[in-house]
Amino acid sequence: MTELPVVIVNVQRGGPSTGLPTKTEQSDLYQAVYGRNADAPLPVIAARSPADAFECAIEAVRIATRYMTPVMLLTDGYIANAAEPWKVPDMSGYEPFPVNFFEQRPAEGEGVMPYARNDDLARPWIKPGTEGLEHRIGGIEKAPGSGNIDYSPAAHQEMTDTRAAKVNKVAESIPDQDVCIGREGAKLAVVGWGSTFGPIHQAVRRMRQRGHDVSHIHVRHIWPLPRNLGELLKSYERIIVPEMNDGQFKTVLRDQFLVDAKPVNKVSGHPFKIAEIEDAIEEALA
Repeated sequence: MTELPVVIVNVQRGGPSTGLPTKTEQSDLYQAVYGRNADAPLPVIAARSPADAFECAIEAVRIATRYMTPVMLLTDGYIANAAEPWKVPDMSGYEPFPVNFFEQRPAEGEGVMPYARNDDLARPWIKPGTEGLEHRIGGIEKAPGSGNIDYSPAAHQEMTDTRAAKVNKVAESIPDQDVCIGREGAKLAVVGWGSTFGPIHQAVRRMRQRGHDVSHIHVRHIWPLPRNLGELLKSYERIIVPEMNDGQFKTVLRDQFLVDAKPVNKVSGHPFKIAEIEDAIEEALA
Protein backbone atom coordinates (compact mmCIF):
# COMPACT_ATOMS: atom_id res chain seq x y z
CA MET A 1 0.00 0.00 0.00
CA THR A 2 2.81 2.44 0.83
CA GLU A 3 4.61 1.64 -2.47
CA LEU A 4 8.08 1.90 -0.96
CA PRO A 5 11.17 0.14 -2.35
CA VAL A 6 12.42 -2.88 -0.41
CA VAL A 7 14.16 -6.10 -1.47
CA ILE A 8 13.03 -9.28 0.29
CA VAL A 9 15.44 -12.23 -0.02
CA ASN A 10 13.72 -15.59 0.37
CA VAL A 11 16.23 -18.44 0.83
CA GLN A 12 13.86 -21.36 0.33
CA ARG A 13 14.11 -24.52 2.42
CA GLY A 14 11.83 -27.53 2.66
CA GLY A 15 8.52 -26.58 4.27
CA PRO A 16 5.97 -25.93 5.55
CA SER A 17 6.90 -24.29 8.85
CA THR A 18 10.47 -25.13 9.94
CA GLY A 19 10.15 -28.26 7.81
CA LEU A 20 13.60 -29.24 6.51
CA PRO A 21 15.74 -26.28 7.65
CA THR A 22 19.00 -27.71 6.28
CA LYS A 23 17.55 -29.00 2.99
CA THR A 24 16.63 -27.23 -0.25
CA GLU A 25 13.35 -26.64 -2.05
CA GLN A 26 11.64 -24.21 -4.45
CA SER A 27 8.21 -24.26 -2.86
CA ASP A 28 7.73 -20.54 -2.11
CA LEU A 29 7.07 -19.47 -5.71
CA TYR A 30 3.30 -19.30 -5.22
CA GLN A 31 3.87 -17.21 -2.09
CA ALA A 32 6.18 -14.86 -3.99
CA VAL A 33 3.99 -14.43 -7.08
CA TYR A 34 0.49 -14.66 -5.59
CA GLY A 35 0.92 -14.28 -1.84
CA ARG A 36 -0.48 -10.84 -1.01
CA ASN A 37 -3.80 -9.91 0.49
CA ALA A 38 -5.94 -8.32 -2.23
CA ASP A 39 -4.71 -7.73 -5.78
CA ALA A 40 -1.24 -6.30 -5.19
CA PRO A 41 1.42 -7.98 -7.38
CA LEU A 42 5.14 -7.41 -6.93
CA PRO A 43 8.19 -8.23 -9.07
CA VAL A 44 9.91 -11.56 -8.44
CA ILE A 45 13.46 -12.51 -9.51
CA ALA A 46 15.20 -15.88 -9.11
CA ALA A 47 18.97 -16.40 -8.93
CA ARG A 48 20.33 -19.54 -10.56
CA SER A 49 23.72 -19.79 -8.79
CA PRO A 50 25.83 -18.13 -6.06
CA ALA A 51 27.53 -15.91 -8.66
CA ASP A 52 24.22 -15.07 -10.31
CA ALA A 53 22.91 -13.86 -6.95
CA PHE A 54 25.21 -10.83 -7.34
CA GLU A 55 23.60 -9.81 -10.62
CA CYS A 56 20.11 -10.57 -9.37
CA ALA A 57 20.53 -8.49 -6.23
CA ILE A 58 21.56 -5.47 -8.30
CA GLU A 59 18.60 -6.05 -10.63
CA ALA A 60 16.24 -6.30 -7.66
CA VAL A 61 17.43 -2.96 -6.24
CA ARG A 62 17.17 -1.33 -9.69
CA ILE A 63 13.55 -2.41 -10.05
CA ALA A 64 12.64 -1.54 -6.46
CA THR A 65 13.99 2.00 -6.64
CA ARG A 66 12.85 2.77 -10.19
CA TYR A 67 9.29 1.51 -9.76
CA MET A 68 8.85 2.20 -6.03
CA THR A 69 7.83 -1.33 -5.11
CA PRO A 70 8.86 -4.27 -2.98
CA VAL A 71 10.78 -6.93 -4.94
CA MET A 72 11.13 -10.59 -3.99
CA LEU A 73 14.52 -12.24 -4.69
CA LEU A 74 14.30 -16.04 -4.58
CA THR A 75 17.28 -18.22 -3.81
CA ASP A 76 17.30 -21.56 -1.94
CA GLY A 77 19.31 -23.68 0.44
CA TYR A 78 21.28 -25.19 -2.44
CA ILE A 79 22.52 -21.74 -3.50
CA ALA A 80 23.00 -20.48 0.07
CA ASN A 81 25.31 -23.37 0.96
CA ALA A 82 27.12 -23.57 -2.39
CA ALA A 83 30.39 -21.99 -3.50
CA GLU A 84 31.97 -21.35 -6.87
CA PRO A 85 34.95 -19.44 -8.28
CA TRP A 86 33.81 -15.95 -9.18
CA LYS A 87 35.57 -12.78 -10.23
CA VAL A 88 34.17 -9.49 -8.97
CA PRO A 89 33.13 -7.62 -12.13
CA ASP A 90 34.22 -4.15 -13.17
CA MET A 91 31.37 -2.04 -11.84
CA SER A 92 32.09 0.74 -14.35
CA GLY A 93 30.36 -1.39 -16.96
CA TYR A 94 27.07 -1.38 -15.09
CA GLU A 95 24.42 1.13 -16.05
CA PRO A 96 23.77 3.38 -13.04
CA PHE A 97 20.29 3.85 -11.65
CA PRO A 98 20.54 6.84 -9.29
CA VAL A 99 17.84 7.35 -6.69
CA ASN A 100 15.88 10.56 -7.12
CA PHE A 101 14.22 11.93 -4.01
CA PHE A 102 11.33 14.31 -4.62
CA GLU A 103 12.11 17.76 -3.22
CA GLN A 104 9.92 20.21 -5.16
CA ARG A 105 7.52 21.95 -2.80
CA PRO A 106 3.94 22.49 -3.97
CA ALA A 107 2.79 25.94 -4.97
CA GLU A 108 1.02 28.04 -2.39
CA GLY A 109 -2.49 26.75 -1.84
CA GLU A 110 -1.72 23.35 -3.32
CA GLY A 111 -1.18 20.17 -1.32
CA VAL A 112 1.53 17.50 -1.54
CA MET A 113 0.72 14.76 -4.07
CA PRO A 114 2.49 11.68 -2.67
CA TYR A 115 0.63 9.36 -5.07
CA ALA A 116 1.24 11.30 -8.26
CA ARG A 117 2.74 9.07 -10.98
CA ASN A 118 5.67 9.37 -13.37
CA ASP A 119 6.01 7.59 -16.72
CA ASP A 120 6.77 4.31 -14.89
CA LEU A 121 3.65 4.81 -12.74
CA ALA A 122 5.95 5.08 -9.72
CA ARG A 123 5.00 7.53 -7.01
CA PRO A 124 7.51 10.12 -5.72
CA TRP A 125 10.01 9.13 -3.02
CA ILE A 126 9.90 11.81 -0.33
CA LYS A 127 12.33 11.79 2.59
CA PRO A 128 10.41 11.71 5.87
CA GLY A 129 10.42 15.11 7.57
CA THR A 130 11.23 17.15 4.47
CA GLU A 131 10.02 20.66 5.20
CA GLY A 132 7.03 21.60 3.10
CA LEU A 133 6.45 18.00 1.93
CA GLU A 134 4.85 16.56 5.06
CA HIS A 135 2.10 14.07 4.23
CA ARG A 136 0.22 11.14 5.69
CA ILE A 137 0.84 7.56 4.68
CA GLY A 138 -0.77 4.39 5.96
CA GLY A 139 -2.61 1.22 5.13
CA ILE A 140 -6.04 2.56 4.18
CA GLU A 141 -6.93 2.99 0.50
CA LYS A 142 -5.77 6.24 -1.08
CA ALA A 143 -7.30 8.84 -3.29
CA PRO A 144 -5.32 8.86 -6.55
CA GLY A 145 -2.70 11.59 -6.43
CA SER A 146 -3.35 13.15 -3.03
CA GLY A 147 -3.08 9.96 -1.01
CA ASN A 148 -5.93 11.05 1.24
CA ILE A 149 -8.16 8.31 2.64
CA ASP A 150 -10.73 7.40 0.00
CA TYR A 151 -13.22 4.54 0.34
CA SER A 152 -15.05 5.28 -2.91
CA PRO A 153 -15.48 2.41 -5.39
CA ALA A 154 -13.94 4.43 -8.24
CA ALA A 155 -10.80 5.28 -6.24
CA HIS A 156 -10.22 1.68 -5.17
CA GLN A 157 -10.72 0.43 -8.72
CA GLU A 158 -8.27 3.00 -10.10
CA MET A 159 -5.61 2.41 -7.45
CA THR A 160 -5.87 -1.38 -7.79
CA ASP A 161 -5.51 -1.12 -11.56
CA THR A 162 -2.61 1.34 -11.25
CA ARG A 163 -0.64 -0.77 -8.79
CA ALA A 164 -0.94 -3.79 -11.09
CA ALA A 165 -0.10 -1.75 -14.20
CA LYS A 166 3.02 -0.38 -12.52
CA VAL A 167 4.36 -3.87 -11.81
CA ASN A 168 3.47 -5.01 -15.32
CA LYS A 169 5.52 -2.10 -16.72
CA VAL A 170 8.63 -3.69 -15.21
CA ALA A 171 8.55 -6.06 -18.20
CA GLU A 172 9.38 -3.10 -20.45
CA SER A 173 12.82 -2.72 -18.83
CA ILE A 174 13.90 -6.36 -18.58
CA PRO A 175 15.61 -8.36 -21.36
CA ASP A 176 13.77 -10.71 -23.69
CA GLN A 177 14.03 -14.36 -22.72
CA ASP A 178 16.92 -16.18 -24.40
CA VAL A 179 17.60 -19.86 -25.06
CA CYS A 180 20.53 -21.07 -22.95
CA ILE A 181 21.34 -24.01 -25.18
CA GLY A 182 19.60 -25.43 -28.23
CA ARG A 183 17.32 -23.69 -30.69
CA GLU A 184 13.95 -22.01 -30.82
CA GLY A 185 11.25 -24.33 -32.11
CA ALA A 186 12.89 -27.61 -31.08
CA LYS A 187 10.91 -30.75 -30.24
CA LEU A 188 11.32 -30.19 -26.50
CA ALA A 189 12.01 -27.23 -24.23
CA VAL A 190 13.24 -27.85 -20.70
CA VAL A 191 12.23 -24.74 -18.76
CA GLY A 192 13.80 -24.04 -15.39
CA TRP A 193 14.27 -21.32 -12.82
CA GLY A 194 16.57 -20.88 -9.84
CA SER A 195 19.16 -23.45 -8.79
CA THR A 196 17.94 -26.17 -11.17
CA PHE A 197 20.11 -24.46 -13.81
CA GLY A 198 23.17 -26.71 -13.39
CA PRO A 199 21.58 -30.16 -13.70
CA ILE A 200 19.18 -29.01 -16.45
CA HIS A 201 21.98 -27.45 -18.49
CA GLN A 202 24.22 -30.49 -18.27
CA ALA A 203 21.38 -32.89 -18.98
CA VAL A 204 20.31 -30.94 -22.08
CA ARG A 205 23.91 -30.69 -23.25
CA ARG A 206 24.39 -34.47 -22.94
CA MET A 207 21.09 -35.26 -24.65
CA ARG A 208 21.95 -32.95 -27.54
CA GLN A 209 25.28 -34.76 -27.91
CA ARG A 210 23.23 -37.93 -28.38
CA GLY A 211 21.28 -36.27 -31.18
CA HIS A 212 18.09 -35.23 -29.37
CA ASP A 213 16.40 -32.00 -30.45
CA VAL A 214 16.05 -30.39 -27.03
CA SER A 215 16.64 -26.88 -25.68
CA HIS A 216 17.15 -25.29 -22.26
CA ILE A 217 15.33 -22.09 -21.25
CA HIS A 218 16.06 -20.65 -17.83
CA VAL A 219 13.89 -17.81 -16.49
CA ARG A 220 15.30 -15.13 -14.17
CA HIS A 221 12.34 -12.74 -14.11
CA ILE A 222 9.52 -14.80 -12.62
CA TRP A 223 7.09 -11.87 -12.41
CA PRO A 224 6.42 -10.08 -14.59
CA LEU A 225 7.58 -12.61 -17.16
CA PRO A 226 9.66 -11.55 -20.19
CA ARG A 227 7.46 -10.17 -22.94
CA ASN A 228 8.61 -12.68 -25.57
CA LEU A 229 8.38 -15.79 -23.37
CA GLY A 230 4.89 -16.84 -24.42
CA GLU A 231 5.69 -16.75 -28.13
CA LEU A 232 8.99 -18.51 -27.49
CA LEU A 233 7.37 -21.37 -25.55
CA LYS A 234 4.66 -21.86 -28.16
CA SER A 235 7.35 -22.57 -30.76
CA TYR A 236 8.20 -25.89 -29.06
CA GLU A 237 6.33 -29.13 -29.57
CA ARG A 238 6.60 -30.11 -25.90
CA ILE A 239 7.61 -28.42 -22.65
CA ILE A 240 8.73 -29.88 -19.34
CA VAL A 241 9.46 -27.88 -16.18
CA PRO A 242 11.74 -29.50 -13.58
CA GLU A 243 11.16 -27.96 -10.14
CA MET A 244 11.88 -28.78 -6.52
CA ASN A 245 8.19 -28.38 -5.65
CA ASP A 246 4.87 -29.80 -6.81
CA GLY A 247 4.82 -27.85 -10.09
CA GLN A 248 4.38 -24.20 -9.17
CA PHE A 249 6.15 -22.49 -12.08
CA LYS A 250 4.52 -24.96 -14.45
CA THR A 251 1.17 -23.64 -13.24
CA VAL A 252 2.25 -20.01 -13.77
CA LEU A 253 3.30 -20.78 -17.36
CA ARG A 254 0.04 -22.57 -18.10
CA ASP A 255 -1.92 -19.73 -16.55
CA GLN A 256 -0.16 -16.93 -18.44
CA PHE A 257 0.44 -18.53 -21.85
CA LEU A 258 -1.99 -21.48 -22.17
CA VAL A 259 0.88 -23.85 -23.02
CA ASP A 260 0.84 -27.54 -22.19
CA ALA A 261 3.80 -27.48 -19.82
CA LYS A 262 4.38 -30.80 -18.04
CA PRO A 263 5.81 -30.94 -14.50
CA VAL A 264 8.91 -32.80 -13.37
CA ASN A 265 8.74 -32.55 -9.60
CA LYS A 266 11.08 -33.38 -6.72
CA VAL A 267 10.49 -32.49 -3.07
CA SER A 268 12.98 -34.72 -1.27
CA GLY A 269 15.08 -31.86 0.07
CA HIS A 270 17.86 -32.71 -2.39
CA PRO A 271 18.65 -31.06 -5.75
CA PHE A 272 18.06 -32.81 -9.06
CA LYS A 273 20.66 -35.22 -10.38
CA ILE A 274 21.66 -34.81 -14.00
CA ALA A 275 20.51 -38.37 -14.71
CA GLU A 276 17.03 -37.56 -13.39
CA ILE A 277 16.65 -34.73 -15.88
CA GLU A 278 18.00 -36.95 -18.68
CA ASP A 279 15.38 -39.59 -17.84
CA ALA A 280 12.64 -36.94 -17.88
CA ILE A 281 13.82 -35.71 -21.30
CA GLU A 282 13.80 -39.23 -22.72
CA GLU A 283 10.30 -39.85 -21.38
CA ALA A 284 9.01 -36.55 -22.79
CA LEU A 285 10.45 -37.32 -26.23
CA ALA A 286 9.23 -40.93 -26.27
